[in-house]
Amino acid sequence: MSTTTTNNEINAEPTKSFFVDMLVRDIPLEQAILDLVDNSVDGAKSLVNPDGLPFDGREIKIDFSKEKFKIWDNCGGFDSKVAAEYAFRFGRPNNTPRTPHSIGQFGVGMKRALFKFGSHFIVRSSTKDDSWQIDIDVPTWESEAGWTFPWGEFNSSEEISTKNPGTEIIVDKLRAEVAWKFSTIAFQNAMIGLIKSKHRQFIADGLSIQVNGNHIDASSLLLLTANNSNFRPGFDEFTIEEEGKAEVRVKIIVGIGFSSPREAGWYVVCNGRVILDADRRSATGWGLVEESTDGVAIPSFHNQFARFRGIVMFDSDDSSRVPWNTTKTDIDQDGPVWQRTFSRMTEMMRPVINFLNELDRDIDEHTREHSPLLRFVNTASTVKHDVLPRQNTNFAAPERAAIAAENRVKTVKVQYSRPVEDVNFLMKELNLGTAKAVGEKTFDLIMQQMDE
Repeated sequence: MSTTTTNNEINAEPTKSFFVDMLVRDIPLEQAILDLVDNSVDGAKSLVNPDGLPFDGREIKIDFSKEKFKIWDNCGGFDSKVAAEYAFRFGRPNNTPRTPHSIGQFGVGMKRALFKFGSHFIVRSSTKDDSWQIDIDVPTWESEAGWTFPWGEFNSSEEISTKNPGTEIIVDKLRAEVAWKFSTIAFQNAMIGLIKSKHRQFIADGLSIQVNGNHIDASSLLLLTANNSNFRPGFDEFTIEEEGKAEVRVKIIVGIGFSSPREAGWYVVCNGRVILDADRRSATGWGLVEESTDGVAIPSFHNQFARFRGIVMFDSDDSSRVPWNTTKTDIDQDGPVWQRTFSRMTEMMRPVINFLNELDRDIDEHTREHSPLLRFVNTASTVKHDVLPRQNTNFAAPERAAIAAENRVKTVKVQYSRPVEDVNFLMKELNLGTAKAVGEKTFDLIMQQMDE
């Protein structure tokens, strides 16, 4: 066998078309749009308003149809140096300038969205000192050597300029499946719901977001409480430190809200961005087994726990320290930050589960209409999770027996005699089985007439 040798290196570079196809294959269309919103939010974070709400005056407008996609913001833009050296790299170089508490952390979101949507895109951005634009036809770019994007001529307008810093992205020549989705009301409504959920904190802090002209209102998670402090959510706040790494600040809130299976579960927030929304999986503690006893520490979710609300918030200057995955769709369960937080989550969760079990027993015993504990819960006040007092406290709820005692009605025994034939007649007419039942029923009927 003869062997041919050569001094030339073996070429293992991917083709551009293959790379683009692999880059966009596994990301849902909704997530691609959320990545672009995340980038705009990071821009808004660098322009926080010192007076009033932090994001007052900052806007993001998203428009899509079967013809094109457009996102615009007035969140400060980014300069040509960042565009040339970092923003369009496939991945994030180690020396990339970081926005403190950022949510666009992995360096692939914008590029992935551009290629996901269509085969032609324009990106232009302006800061107060600098403006730039690129205009890329993807098939032409794929046929050319090199991985750079050429500069285009910046078209200043009222929407984007040094006097109105921000970023605008337009994609057309949409992929067929993208154009079809963009044309449906169902997809529009889905995006409104996702943005309202995933960016609830930023919207509540004054950020204005519109989707196809629909303004998205802020929403907060509501928890039940009582003024006398015998019924209150649990709250804990602590810091996770590792040598040589940025600290992670953690806040955990547990309590109960209105009965809603769709809203029940754990909400996990990283640097203000909601990662998990009403999560009811084992990843957040549901169905947890106590290994030392083989007993159930936390039961699996079912509608008995439809009032459970748990919120865990992570915040760090270094976004790589908060426990999210690369697509911001789940948590990194194996990381030390999540592991240290998880045990505290389940510890705080247990008293809430105990109370909901007691509530279920009370309803079983007294019926939903007459349960004293349910009546107590239904008359409690509501409080937004983000305005709770920032002091460490355990979840508190009154004992079932105490509520029953407070609601117990004093009774007196009533005895009287009537002719047997008359009592038997009423037993038959009222479909009752005893003379005692006849006495109680006739008493109740008289009381009912008095109330009317």
